[in-house]
Amino acid sequence: MYSELLETLREEIKHQLTEIEANGDWFWAHPETGYKEWETQKHCVEIMKHHGFDVVTYPGVTGFVCRYDTGKPGPNVGIMAEMDSVVCFEHPDCNPQTGAAHACGHSIQMAVAMGAFFSLKESGALAQLSGSVTLLFVPAEECVETEWRLDEIKKGKLHYLGGKQEFLYRGAFQNVDVVISMHSGALNDGTIRPVGRHNGFLSKNVTFKGCSSHAAVAPEKGINALYMANTALTALNALRETFRDEDMVRVHPILTKGGEISNAIPEETCIEAMCRANNLKAELDAAEKFDRAMGAGAYAFGGKACIKTLPGYLPYQPTKELDEVALEVANDILGAGYGLRGEDIAGSEDMGDLSTLLPIIQVYVNYMQGMHHSADYRIADRRIYEISALFLAALTCKLLDNNGELAQKVITAHKPQFSSVEEYCAFMDQLFSEKYLP
Repeated sequence: MYSELLETLREEIKHQLTEIEANGDWFWAHPETGYKEWETQKHCVEIMKHHGFDVVTYPGVTGFVCRYDTGKPGPNVGIMAEMDSVVCFEHPDCNPQTGAAHACGHSIQMAVAMGAFFSLKESGALAQLSGSVTLLFVPAEECVETEWRLDEIKKGKLHYLGGKQEFLYRGAFQNVDVVISMHSGALNDGTIRPVGRHNGFLSKNVTFKGCSSHAAVAPEKGINALYMANTALTALNALRETFRDEDMVRVHPILTKGGEISNAIPEETCIEAMCRANNLKAELDAAEKFDRAMGAGAYAFGGKACIKTLPGYLPYQPTKELDEVALEVANDILGAGYGLRGEDIAGSEDMGDLSTLLPIIQVYVNYMQGMHHSADYRIADRRIYEISALFLAALTCKLLDNNGELAQKVITAHKPQFSSVEEYCAFMDQLFSEKYLP
């Protein structure tokens, strides 16, 4: 049945292509940063209602969920899109007031996820399948404007920095069994590539506290907070040889405050850093070593280091069985050789948090030019809309065909790191910490 439905979906996507592209162009022209996608949400809800769907929203937060049930028992496949933009004032199509720009490609994600969802219904494909499909529009994938988000957390308006984390907490993924998504790539070779492992990360904010004194008249009476930071960074660099290559550890700090005036011993200096790795054990190990290095720098001079830790995103672990199905679908759509295995990436995204609970996949669809998050990032070939929408719809069909047999195999094969959302949230909550060293 899948082969027949594929051709039906291909024709339906062509029929909807004008609307899909128009939606993508609108999203591109109206970028908004994470948790502020209110205009985007309003526009999306209007589109969904126009197509006869009701949506579920969550108080005080952007994003929505919409479910379509076949009426026959079976797995629930979630088609997911991210709503937010990055900040890139250099991008020619950015919002000149906020710097928001869809230099991440989420404008494409939203348009094609909607197109796939609508095509599954309008083509009659879902009526011949089992289970259900849920459309998930999730905010705040890009970890930007963290100070504002932390303030919202303190006010009780948010619980987590990342949108998928927040949606897990609010129950948006309840009863969803498998999650599929696409992302525009950084190539223009017409390939579809499931992403490999992504690093997770923890954010660190360190404040070194010393004692001010005149730098020339009485330097001996001061405690130099800048030297503490310098010594801490030297210690951190010496620790790099303790990181295993296969863990893909990345620790990258910056000095955000070095003192006030050059003729006074610096009383306070500040460092920001991220500790990344492709597995949770290595990520936590790198974070602990970072803390020891910061504490050692402070101890050497008799000062203090206040270390604030914020949970970022957990490492993304692909679901091998789901990747294999996706590669088959990619080659069915494009021809043999256009579905390729993706590479591991040292960067991070909150797909990793979902992967600790659910089998998920995100593929790169490569019809783009420029680099992600850069001023030159844009669509090189508008076929990305048609191919991406068809891929998501076809993958859904393949998973839910034959009483959801393939989806069930994927679900059974997945080994979650957490047994429940509650266990996941408890783990994330304990990562928020503040300590003083030594």
